[in-house]
Amino acid sequence: MSSQYLTRLEEPQVPPYPPDKMAQGLYGSLAQFLAPLLIEVDTRIDKRLVRTLLQTVVVILTFRDRVNGLLLSEMGGYLDTPDKAPAGTKRLSRLLHCSKWSAELIRSYLWHRATQRLATWKQAGMDALALWDESAWEKPESIASDDLGPVRSSKAARLTHVKKGYYTPPRGPIFVPGLHWLAVVLVGCDQSADPPALACMRWWTSRGRVPPSNAMSKPSCCCKEFCSGGAR
Repeated sequence: MSSQYLTRLEEPQVPPYPPDKMAQGLYGSLAQFLAPLLIEVDTRIDKRLVRTLLQTVVVILTFRDRVNGLLLSEMGGYLDTPDKAPAGTKRLSRLLHCSKWSAELIRSYLWHRATQRLATWKQAGMDALALWDESAWEKPESIASDDLGPVRSSKAARLTHVKKGYYTPPRGPIFVPGLHWLAVVLVGCDQSADPPALACMRWWTSRGRVPPSNAMSKPSCCCKEFCSGGAR
């Protein structure tokens, strides 16, 4: 038998660094990145809730992706061991329902960090771009929430696209329940040294308690302020 049909066993790949040390290093970098936010939150809520906030961000970055979401009970299992999932869920619930802090702290943190980055780039004579990005979060099977509004479904547009041999007469756009999303991202010239920074993000709906004009005003003001500060 020719040797070209023989299956050779590959040597196992050995990582150049211990996984536990890599995890500790990434955890430390994340804590340093979120330090201004955590310090501000620490002045308002209990230290145990601050630790829960940091651990929640770690869980989201580790187990959340474009396809898979996270349920509250599932996140509780990741905060602690699976057999202590109810306790982890209770910790997360206390953090979310705490009245001493709000999402405005996170918005202020992102905005302050982006303006500092823009000032540094402007002082160094570097160009910066303020990118306006918008999309939609589709929830086609959800009708219980009153805040969901009609959004144009991009998935339905792909599925109903005319294919060779399966012709279907063109139809109008398909709308499903969902939320509109828009954001302002600050981008510099050197992507390796200065990665893009999220400056502002908003979710809005045409059927919610907050009018769409109010939800869109903040990103619009961000773009104008960045342009006046040197961004394009």
